[in-house]
Amino acid sequence: MLNIDGSHLEGGGQILRTAAALSIITQVPVKISKIRKGRKEPGLKAQHLSVLSVFKQLYAAKVEGAKLSSSEIVFIPQKKVKNNFCDIDVGTAGSIGLILQSVLPACLFTAPEDMFINIKGGTCGLGAMPVDYYLNVIFPLLYRSGIRAKLQVIRRGYYPKGGGEVSLQIKPVKYFRPIELIKQGEIKRISGLSIASDNLSSSKAAQRQAEAAAGVFRRNLKDIPVEIKCQYVHTFSVGSEINIYAYTDKDVILGSDAIGEQKKMAETVGEEAADKLVKEIASGACCDRHLSDNLIPYLALLGGRIKAGEISEHTKTNIWVSELFFGKIFKIEENEIAVEEGRFRS
Repeated sequence: MLNIDGSHLEGGGQILRTAAALSIITQVPVKISKIRKGRKEPGLKAQHLSVLSVFKQLYAAKVEGAKLSSSEIVFIPQKKVKNNFCDIDVGTAGSIGLILQSVLPACLFTAPEDMFINIKGGTCGLGAMPVDYYLNVIFPLLYRSGIRAKLQVIRRGYYPKGGGEVSLQIKPVKYFRPIELIKQGEIKRISGLSIASDNLSSSKAAQRQAEAAAGVFRRNLKDIPVEIKCQYVHTFSVGSEINIYAYTDKDVILGSDAIGEQKKMAETVGEEAADKLVKEIASGACCDRHLSDNLIPYLALLGGRIKAGEISEHTKTNIWVSELFFGKIFKIEENEIAVEEGRFRS
């Protein structure tokens, strides 16, 4: 059994998410202590319990200590898949994107058949990947490596009530190629989606977010086509978001996002997302701030090379957790991260 210090490096819920996924894949049981020790509200939250619940439903994983605010769990994977469908309700606006971060790789590399997972919660949130990021960045990239998954956004869900819902279909990995993201190339176009609750349609919040973002690109990236669509949706809690992407001639996709908050102007939301994307482009990175740490488990399993804008604490943490399972397999030179030979065998 691996003993993992949940307070190491970034010390957040990512340690639990990555460790649980790799435990399922490698069949190595883990004991995780000091979970989220440095956080304002340490221990397990609803979204972390939802990850464990998925693995209990699909894989009959045995979990000790799985309760709110728990600082320690023992996670024991089982060899056989119990079900190929599960339905999870976080019960809060807990991030669906962060749940996918753990569930997706675990199922991709272990499922004997297609798996179907329905998740209810928050479709975007502060500091977490929106579900759109999977649709527009992660899935297209993984598709090039031979990985197949489909995600449908059934309903948007914002803080505090959540109520968002997605449906995920995962196909088992049979044939794959290493991940290669080294050259950014030239930016060819920028596209995006600005979304707001239908309660905000009278104030044109979605259009204002989109127009503010487009203004940033016009000032900083001249002659690059920009198309940001607008959408109003029914939600349980009022909210807004904008998700934007830059596409290059080297098949790189850089993403950025921002969400609306009380007393935060719609224009500020749009500018915030656009400013972050402009900085990602200027860095020469092939992986934005979300993508580099998300790709670490896939690099460990498939092999390959990526160039990040910076090696974040999240990325360092994921490398540390991955090497607890696979040994010292990562090579880092400046902002390039490589694994010569992946550990997955189909």
